Amino acid sequence: MFFYLELYNYFINKFLIVMSMLKLGWFSTGNGQGSLGFVKYFIEFVKKYSLNISLEYVFINRDYGEKKGSDEFIDYLKKNKINVVNLSSKKFRDKNNYKSFSKWRTAYDEEVKKIISNYDTDLIVMAGYMLILSDFLCKDFRFINLHPALPNGPKGTWIDVVKNLIISNSNESGLNVHYVTNKLDSGKSLGFCKFDISQFKDDWEEYYFELSKGTEIDYTNLKLFFSIRNEILDREKILLMCVVEDLLKDKNNLDGIFTVDNLNLINNYETIDYSVKIERILSGF
Repeated sequence: MFFYLELYNYFINKFLIVMSMLKLGWFSTGNGQGSLGFVKYFIEFVKKYSLNISLEYVFINRDYGEKKGSDEFIDYLKKNKINVVNLSSKKFRDKNNYKSFSKWRTAYDEEVKKIISNYDTDLIVMAGYMLILSDFLCKDFRFINLHPALPNGPKGTWIDVVKNLIISNSNESGLNVHYVTNKLDSGKSLGFCKFDISQFKDDWEEYYFELSKGTEIDYTNLKLFFSIRNEILDREKILLMCVVEDLLKDKNNLDGIFTVDNLNLINNYETIDYSVKIERILSGF
């Protein structure tokens, strides 16, 4: 009798662990060290703190052999026994003789949907994924994305964001993790952090000097550009894990959190400011 009771408790505990586990998918283009660093940090963080999180697969829109950066990314994933799913967007476009992205995106994402539907996930993280999702993917799956700007801040790529901050003489910036909708970088923020960029006085002076010349400025060569970019890089991995950790704690309420109304706003969830927590982590406390 005792044996059966122990067996019963064993399976109950296993069931509870599975039910409380946060199962994630991951979308990336795997461009280079940034994408690789992101997934490395995630895997090491989960192991270090024994989080009940499972990375079910990583989807990459490149095949092995297309680019050195994505090859290194794939090699790392396979070494760590992570399921790698590939569908080359370039080869798909060329095979179907499509020229513009708008003409092949839907057809491509239909194939993506078939592939990822084989996996049971609670959320899908977008980290360095260079394509825009079709509406039906946003509707059928829960995607979250890290955007290198504060909620309601500049939209677009990180290069666009940093240039916009400089041109608009901003005093602060930040990052936010948001729910992905069919409107670019406009989904409800789940968590954010902010930092001061007025502190780079010498870099700003260099920018104003270049501006006074009246010639075209290459913003990506400015010291200020890299100073702001480095602030983003220091915080992005930490912010993502802060948000994922809290979603794990609230795992049983994900349906409530990700209920989207007609305005693309998530109900029952207030975005969290992680600025103080992240600054403490960066300072070693």
